[in-house]
Amino acid sequence: MWDNQPEFLNGIVRRFRPRKIVEIGVNKGCSSSIILNAIQDLDNSHLYSIDLNAQNFIGDCVKSLFPNFLSKWTLYKGNIAAKYMEDIGKDIDMVLIDSAHFEPGEILDFIIVLPFLSEEAIIVLHDIANQITIPKKNKNWFGERNEWAPYIIFNSIRGKTFLPSGQKLLTHDIGAKKLDINQSLYFHDYFRVLGGQWQYFPKEEHIKELIKYFKKYYDSDCLNIFTETVNFNREFVKYNKKGNLYSFNSD
Repeated sequence: MWDNQPEFLNGIVRRFRPRKIVEIGVNKGCSSSIILNAIQDLDNSHLYSIDLNAQNFIGDCVKSLFPNFLSKWTLYKGNIAAKYMEDIGKDIDMVLIDSAHFEPGEILDFIIVLPFLSEEAIIVLHDIANQITIPKKNKNWFGERNEWAPYIIFNSIRGKTFLPSGQKLLTHDIGAKKLDINQSLYFHDYFRVLGGQWQYFPKEEHIKELIKYFKKYYDSDCLNIFTETVNFNREFVKYNKKGNLYSFNSD
């Protein structure tokens, strides 16, 4: 994070004082450290961090630089968020999503965590303006990547918006939403947002896990939207001849 983004994340934590926090997308743990620092004097607060990558550097910033934070931190790595949600449990007060910016990426992560959120939970998303800000700095970047996932889901979530002060509305790169209470009214909408052309295709074992998970926590219409989207994108991967689909998978 850069500019006033660490201050914004710290301010959101200090304002809402969440007790149960989930972070999806850890990398070296810089954001984890910011959150953990902000909750040190909050007796009942705990951060659960999840990363699909299982390599040793995940969360290293916390482990090597801030060992005094470890008592308030649980790190899960090596699998999709759906694998850990039942261990973490319900009544999650705040979520930071900063994972794969390519579709389905953060759209999928939000749908995964949604059934476990408390009423009026806070959702923070990072890199929500990459498609607008980076081409202005690097003309060669324009059109080469398709990192719209955080922008799309941030602007689809129903709730009150919080943005850093002093930035233009289209170029803020971090933001938060305080969810409307009646989120169940919008479940189908969120699944339809997911239902476009993906920039990568998850592992088949993860698809099976997600179908099982969504069947448990959503209705049949949501599940049907997801399976139809999966089938469409599986065929797209199979028959794509132009190499337009990014080759990385959920590893």
